[in-house]
Amino acid sequence: MRTPMPHLLVRWALITASIATLLFVSAGTIRIPSMRNYLVSFSFLLLVTMLAVDPTLAQERADPAEPATDDSRIAAGVLFLLTLAVAGFSVGHLRARLNVPAAIRYWALGLFMLSTALQTWAMIVNPFFSPLVRIQSEHGHHLITTGPYQFVRHPGYLAMSISIPTSALAVGSWLALLPAIAFVLIVQYRRQIEDQFLHKNLIGYVDYAEQVPCRAISSAIRERHQFRFSRFDHE
Repeated sequence: MRTPMPHLLVRWALITASIATLLFVSAGTIRIPSMRNYLVSFSFLLLVTMLAVDPTLAQERADPAEPATDDSRIAAGVLFLLTLAVAGFSVGHLRARLNVPAAIRYWALGLFMLSTALQTWAMIVNPFFSPLVRIQSEHGHHLITTGPYQFVRHPGYLAMSISIPTSALAVGSWLALLPAIAFVLIVQYRRQIEDQFLHKNLIGYVDYAEQVPCRAISSAIRERHQFRFSRFDHE
């Protein structure tokens, strides 16, 4: 059953207001253009995601059927909020030369939007996109190989590993990369755990893993080498 539109919009407004409050309070001002640009982009993409994802997935993410087995999800959430708080404080209170130049902020904002769109795409394609590492047998969990899963095994983790560091840069802070990098390390730890779990528990995953890499970069490198070897074979 799909969440009623008024309830969805209230959730979206509360999340947006919370992020806006965190940014503006930490910065001590609302007059920083990069901060406002980031907030508008974040809010827009959040709304698109909330409208687009399967209602079953939305319920699973909001209220998982099983308790978490570790604290990494909580730690990742805290580090995301800390990244924004440090970024806001940095651009609001530190000297301009200690922060990110305006041109880089715009490029980072573009990467943030692309990576968030990738995560939304993965969530639309994969109705089992859970914050917990588990097999959702109650929902008929099966292997997903379409959409971004054709190119990388864990597009959601890849997207988050890009979107949080670029959030720091889009707001305008070099310093905020420190908690952002810690966030990426936790995400990669969770990716490894999930990959090992799916190898053992999800039917068809072993064969799928042999064809599709964990990282998009490794895929690009592999394809480049394959191209070189095939070229040499024909020379």
